[in-house]
Amino acid sequence: MRKEKAFLALVVGLICLIFVHALGQAASAEIKFGHLDPLSAFAANRLPSGPTYKDVLVATVQDAGKPFNLRTNIYLPKTPATGPIPLLLFIHGHGGAYNFANGSRAYEFSIALADRGIAVATISYRPETGLPENVYDVKAYVRYFRAHAKEFNIDPNRIGIWGTSRGGHLAAMLATTGDIKELEGDVGGRLDQSSRVQAAVIYYPFTDVFLQPDDAPRFLKLFFGAKDPETPGIVEAYKKNDTSSPYWKYVQKANLVNPMNYVSKDGPPVLITCGGKDTVTPIIHSTTLFNKYLEKGGVASFYGYTVGVHGRVGTDIEAASSEWLANKLLIELAPKK
Repeated sequence: MRKEKAFLALVVGLICLIFVHALGQAASAEIKFGHLDPLSAFAANRLPSGPTYKDVLVATVQDAGKPFNLRTNIYLPKTPATGPIPLLLFIHGHGGAYNFANGSRAYEFSIALADRGIAVATISYRPETGLPENVYDVKAYVRYFRAHAKEFNIDPNRIGIWGTSRGGHLAAMLATTGDIKELEGDVGGRLDQSSRVQAAVIYYPFTDVFLQPDDAPRFLKLFFGAKDPETPGIVEAYKKNDTSSPYWKYVQKANLVNPMNYVSKDGPPVLITCGGKDTVTPIIHSTTLFNKYLEKGGVASFYGYTVGVHGRVGTDIEAASSEWLANKLLIELAPKK
């Protein structure tokens, strides 16, 4: 009986592998990349190599009364390019870091994309300071790389963003609020440079703090510094639209950093992804954001995984997300010859 089960598992595994490989071949034929097997999303052969540039200082800010350095690790393709190359900026989730470990999933994807001709740089943001300051932090990176485009051989017209969880929210804000003065901040200076991005992959973000009122206190405390006794009053002020409430300032802050308030048909294309069993940032945040793109006529794709939990949307969706991004940055946005 055990042998039969083992044999059946082997057969199913082989069928799945063939199916995934076929998907990669289909994508290859469609977008003319050559061979784009989704399994190329993993880059174990380069795991020991590390970033091309490590701990590059972008700006120094204050975080909970202490200096905090916004740094980046930069991964460039091994093969010298004949011209400027696109850039992907990766934003980690809550509790993560810009200098993720060799061998991590984020590291594997960074190396894999670099091997395909896309520069990858990591983003940090203040861990103790919430919103909207974190938005100012990530926009500083976009302006930094535009200002240093020649130094790193980057095409300033092909900058993409990929964020997960808290970083997913920040990616959504970058995708929807490029060059909006109220959300630009002055972190790192370089205000003569644009903070717009040209494509965004948004993984399991939160969007509207009040989308599920019972869940709002958690976000209000984490991102806006609200205290437990304050949260009922904040939610009540939101429900009643009570601008005279002493808690209205929290409602205003939450609305300011709700990416759905800025979705338009003129924004860059986005890919939104979430798992159906995500209890940290429930899938309703992702589907509501996608529906806003439908309403406004913006360009958006949605990948969902019914049994996915927070941080786990499946390797097939991860590989497909990598293909989507590569297609945008390497094909659709490539300079016309």
